[in-house]
Amino acid sequence: MPSCPACGRSVAVARAACLYCGTALAPDPGAPSEPSRPTGAADEPSRLLLLLDLAATPLDVLAEALALSRYEAALHARRGGLHLVRAAGAGEAEAEAVRLRSGGAAPFVVPEAEVRALPVPCLAGERRGDVLVLRAGSASVTFPGPDALIVVRGTIAREYQSRDAPRRIATARPAEGRRLHLHRRNDPRPLEIDALNFETGFAASGSAQLEIDAWIEAVAGGVPRDDGFARLPPALAPALPEPGGALAAFGSLAAARGEAEGRLVLDNLAQFRFYSGCLAAVTRRRG
Repeated sequence: MPSCPACGRSVAVARAACLYCGTALAPDPGAPSEPSRPTGAADEPSRLLLLLDLAATPLDVLAEALALSRYEAALHARRGGLHLVRAAGAGEAEAEAVRLRSGGAAPFVVPEAEVRALPVPCLAGERRGDVLVLRAGSASVTFPGPDALIVVRGTIAREYQSRDAPRRIATARPAEGRRLHLHRRNDPRPLEIDALNFETGFAASGSAQLEIDAWIEAVAGGVPRDDGFARLPPALAPALPEPGGALAAFGSLAAARGEAEGRLVLDNLAQFRFYSGCLAAVTRRRG
């Protein structure tokens, strides 16, 4: 594991700064972590992302395309999944795609706006035969429908960080979360389910998470599913507020406790959403 250039302690490369001393760290050149966004990036909807499928790219081609040694390329290929090569404007991205294709790679060029489309929070639902009927705000949606694309699941890591002493390590951690994204072909916004903030009605298993997992197994047998997010090191950021719902208080309990004790709650939900968005965008282009 790499070390912090300032204090010398081992650190997770997916972090933006050292957990111990706060020194900024170089980004991980591997996993498709969320790319840095320059000032004003929110106003740049035309930015494109270049992604490579590590498992589908020949080793020599991968090493040449990413300027890696053969050994480093083999480590990337072993991990598999998607690799973010670059986030750039249209002209620069297309030029880089041409370079990669000339070397034998097959990059996917996708709009950043599609990948970052905000999810639709689903706060309640039930299984009716071979479909799920979900409540998203005041509307109801069904899944899987004729445009069902892929199901992405991920565990959300959470940590406390002291506001007054950011270099101290909190030994107690809030409970992990679970997110489920149901992607559709004709809408870049995934349907997002949080087991801690979702009403299932009567759950035969006694657990909302187990009930939702059982629903997916029953109704989404023909829909591709992905659990690869578990292989990525967490990239933590300040947790966002939970969407409203009858169970929102339970999902916000850790955040409320942390605020009362002067601690900030960090999670990798943004990383999961970016990972999920990249995977869905590439799956759409594979047909």
